Amino acid sequence: MAPVKWAAYETGQTRLVPPPDRMYIESTNICNLDCVMCPTGLKQVKRPKGYMDFDLFKSIVDQMAPHVKATTLHIWGEPLMHKRIFDMIAYCRKKGLRAEISTNATLLDERKAQGLLDAGLGTIYLCLDGFRPETYEAIRVKADYEKTNNNIRRFLELKTQGGYHNPYVNLQIIQMEQTMDEIDEFVAAWNLPGVDHINVKPFDSWGGQVEQINELRADDPANFVPQQRYACPNLWYHVHIYWDGRIAMCDRDFNLNYDLGNVISPDGQVEVMKNWNGPKMQGLRQLHVDGQAHTVSPCDTCVEWAWWKPRLGKGYGNYNAALLENKKPNDSSAGSSQ
Repeated sequence: MAPVKWAAYETGQTRLVPPPDRMYIESTNICNLDCVMCPTGLKQVKRPKGYMDFDLFKSIVDQMAPHVKATTLHIWGEPLMHKRIFDMIAYCRKKGLRAEISTNATLLDERKAQGLLDAGLGTIYLCLDGFRPETYEAIRVKADYEKTNNNIRRFLELKTQGGYHNPYVNLQIIQMEQTMDEIDEFVAAWNLPGVDHINVKPFDSWGGQVEQINELRADDPANFVPQQRYACPNLWYHVHIYWDGRIAMCDRDFNLNYDLGNVISPDGQVEVMKNWNGPKMQGLRQLHVDGQAHTVSPCDTCVEWAWWKPRLGKGYGNYNAALLENKKPNDSSAGSSQ
């Protein structure tokens, strides 16, 4: 954890914050599935739909590659639907930036699999939520269990047989009501060559804004949300850029309730840092520092802020680490702080 950035967060600095160390770029917000735990699948995302222009993408990467360590090429939507996703990955590699994607793998045919390998993708999350066909297809609506399984297995074969070191492969299942009884079987079955990590992802309510999603939760937020709220680290450490250039506080603001402006200036220039450290972001950070996050949507309904908190010299970057790091007063069980 860089001391300068940690100090900016820890002291509540709101202006001239050092550049983020991680960037999220929405290649597209269009998806081919209607997943039950996703605002996109439930038609809750009301923003216009589209694909990021490749020239805009290059301008963003040119500016931010010297600062950020990695970028995801997805926020909402399925990145494999972007016709230039391989070019995006290759451009990141050219600029020394590690590119990552999360995919539902339904479109991951052999051509696309080889394209990802050849483009130099750094990390991939292959999302297969369910060990049994009926579970998976009830969650990943419009997907076919056997086809997705075959896509993933062929991708792993191409990676191992081709001797590719990258991408780092995360085989992912989300902790939710429907999957909890299948997680152990899932982990055992996918311990295969080419899989670097089996990611049992904590349930994300996406800011608690959609009751249908909240009802799928299998854990209890009371076990990881501390009594005392602190400023959300995302506002100091991450930048989220939607497909049309607009900046969001984080991916949970999927409808831009708090619009932080556009990286494209009125005169057509691309200015990421000017917006990320602009007046609206400064004001949002100040609200968090002052303990007024509850006055802003979607911060007011969010529990995911408690997933991590920066620590000097080390970072706790997920829910599980937060559970280990924090304990509620008068409670012997592990809790989490965000």
